[in-house]
Amino acid sequence: MKPIRVLTVGMSNAIGGVENFLMACCGHMDQARVQFDFLTRYHDAAYPEKRKEIGRTFVIPLRSENPAKYYREIRAFFEQHAREYDVIWDNECLFNDLTPLKLAAEYGIPVRIAHSHNPQNTDPSLAGRGRGVLHRAQRRGLARYANVLWACSEASARWACPAMDLPFTVIPHPIDADKYCFQEAVRQEVREAYRLTDCLVVCHVGKLQYQKNQAFLLEAFARLHQREPRARLMLVGDGPELLSLEARAVELGVEDEVLFLGHRDDVPRLLQAADLFAMPSRFEGLGMAAVEAQAAGLPCVLSSAFPKAAAITEDVTFLEPEDPDVWAETMLDVLEAAEKRQRPDTKDLIVRAGHDLTDAAERLTRRFEQLVEDKPSFKRRFLLSGPKPAARDVLAERAAESLRQLAAGEGYVLLENAWEKPENWRQQALQWSRLLWAWGKLFFKLHHGDLLLMQYPYVPAQAAPLVRYALHLLQWKGAKTAAYVHDLDSLRHLTDAAARWSDQELLVRFDRVIAHNRRMAAYLTGQGLKEEQLSVLPLQDWICEGDVPERTLELSVCIAGDLTRKRSQYLHQLPRSKVTWHLYGDSWKGKAKRTDMIYHGGKLTALEGAFGLVWEGMQADTVTGASGAYMMLTSPRKLSLYLSEGMPVIVWKWSALAGFVRENGLGLVIDRIGDIPAALAALTPEAYTDMAAAARLWGGRIRRGELTKAALTQLG
Repeated sequence: MKPIRVLTVGMSNAIGGVENFLMACCGHMDQARVQFDFLTRYHDAAYPEKRKEIGRTFVIPLRSENPAKYYREIRAFFEQHAREYDVIWDNECLFNDLTPLKLAAEYGIPVRIAHSHNPQNTDPSLAGRGRGVLHRAQRRGLARYANVLWACSEASARWACPAMDLPFTVIPHPIDADKYCFQEAVRQEVREAYRLTDCLVVCHVGKLQYQKNQAFLLEAFARLHQREPRARLMLVGDGPELLSLEARAVELGVEDEVLFLGHRDDVPRLLQAADLFAMPSRFEGLGMAAVEAQAAGLPCVLSSAFPKAAAITEDVTFLEPEDPDVWAETMLDVLEAAEKRQRPDTKDLIVRAGHDLTDAAERLTRRFEQLVEDKPSFKRRFLLSGPKPAARDVLAERAAESLRQLAAGEGYVLLENAWEKPENWRQQALQWSRLLWAWGKLFFKLHHGDLLLMQYPYVPAQAAPLVRYALHLLQWKGAKTAAYVHDLDSLRHLTDAAARWSDQELLVRFDRVIAHNRRMAAYLTGQGLKEEQLSVLPLQDWICEGDVPERTLELSVCIAGDLTRKRSQYLHQLPRSKVTWHLYGDSWKGKAKRTDMIYHGGKLTALEGAFGLVWEGMQADTVTGASGAYMMLTSPRKLSLYLSEGMPVIVWKWSALAGFVRENGLGLVIDRIGDIPAALAALTPEAYTDMAAAARLWGGRIRRGELTKAALTQLG
């Protein structure tokens, strides 16, 4: 198979995070699958020997030195070489020059990746501020030329593309974790070489520049040294602020206690000699030096500007870079604790966080292959959120949030809903104006081949005619539309003509509709949808971390969700027996005299009970009216919640999922709630063990989002 050819842009003449990242990734990927060339603006670009081993390097002039020559030569380059490449990978901290991406689009490179490596401008100089102005002026047009957004963190992605209208993925920076594993012999060797044998060593690795805030670190270290004379500071790195930092160390009287080691190739060895890593950055994309320090088993004191994802181990403290005395006290506490403990092995944590070089290189290779494979039908994908559910409807909000998480992981751009419930006619007029404005922007944002997935229902049913017309205009442009059905308002509100019109007239306008289950799909087919429009989910996913709990048989039932009388009047008719009822949800106003009913509050985690009950309505002996219609066609979110907790379920025999529960051995099917005590008493431990195992199996799939991911894949 022909290898993928990638044109890599972004190598500068200084050794920094971007350069180290590119050399690590490009140098460790299988060249039989992916091959790299480099386009740089510097004749003296970093790592010349390593680049030569990896691929070709093409040099064009700096735009700031000779704009005419720059534009002439870069256009000539793309005219001659663009057809050789499947991908352009533009790595930048500032997208002040979109020319490489613009010409890549013009000359037909199909996959165009904008990769952002910082969340702010790192250069406070006048020239740097000018580049920052250009970045802000051009970044909103990034999606016109790039079609993929990569970043080291979400903050960095928003810095590059505030509209977030590109498929976005966080790409962890990789390191060779084995090189950082702690070795006592190396530690002693380095400490002896630098006369640090009986010292407490604070280490900092980073370019000596405004972003890294080493001047503040010197202030904090001077105060630390006053408290602990054995303290030493090791500064690893070079940069424009070297001379001023050396002068400041002299002013503070710590010039003999601060080691300025310059740029080094042996950072893993130097970290072995340290006792603490400190980094008071003004801002950070991710902070790879902090990841390397944790790989070496060091405790870290970091600026609060670091993203929380930078904390891989439990030995990370975040502080505001404001008070040097606070930093000095904190560093002293950490150093004293480090003296009394054994250096931990953190390699497994680094691998689990996605930073190990071998795993990261393979993942990146597969990403390139997938992007190139998709290029004939390459499109941007957007997810439009539905209206915010009522405050007490925790299940609905969690289901919507799960879809947002999964869609973001699959490359969807998340779009917020402009609608909020108005309290008077002025707010209503304002909301309608916002809705019109939002759909107007969508019309110009989406292009031919893009996909818009809407969480349905999207807005109040009264707005359905507007949305239907907007969908027509998007489809006229060649964009595809799809709906993920969370609820059918026509079932919730049987007498609401607007809700009925929305479900009957709006859903048929989508190119694809994701329905809850086969019974709902059959119902929608009867409403006018075609079978080829429909994708079917057996259950809605419920994303959460951790393993699915194991359950044992006992006479207890969990009831979670909306506990108000309007939705759950049946709770006041629960039979008195040896069964214990565990209630989870807001607005419970039951009788305190019922000792068999235990209310746990509104938190829907760590549920207690052997079974989860799926029931709604006014009566305990049957489900009628709107609740009955709803349960006969939908897949209740609480069922997914129970299974995600490893809990077998109890469902009404006429509900949409009764057959699914029977077929998969997921629990009991009953006619009325009064049947529950006898059914539980008759259940054998062996039968319950089989049900619990099936619940854990499906619960794991639900927690991982496998069902939704499969439906999103069908959309393309």
